[in-house]
Amino acid sequence: MRGWSVKVIGITAGQDLPDDFEVEAAMQAAERELPGQGGIAFVVVHRGTEALWANICWWQADILYHRLWRAELGATDLVRVPPDGPTACVWELVAIDHERRAWVRHVLARPDDPDYTGYLAADPLVEVA
Repeated sequence: MRGWSVKVIGITAGQDLPDDFEVEAAMQAAERELPGQGGIAFVVVHRGTEALWANICWWQADILYHRLWRAELGATDLVRVPPDGPTACVWELVAIDHERRAWVRHVLARPDDPDYTGYLAADPLVEVA
């Protein structure tokens, strides 16, 4: 994807994680959203109670850039949420916080030898009560 390494994290309000079609729609949105220079990103695909959400996030040093996309439940035609819309739900923030911690541990805490491979391999599965 144009020089991007992208970690995909699926979460759900129900029993089943987002399916291949939902993940593919989120990756297509990421392809349109991510800037041209390449780097490291993560996408949280969330089949929520009211919509399908795709949080497209990328790192530039110690800054996280974030864009939110949304489709009606049962659909995959994601559209970008306007800037005055929501940022993320509390469950998406759990995943985003996990990625922040992994970025600090593997990249920012190692300025002379960042471990990008370790960051990308950090298990995105976080169990919440």
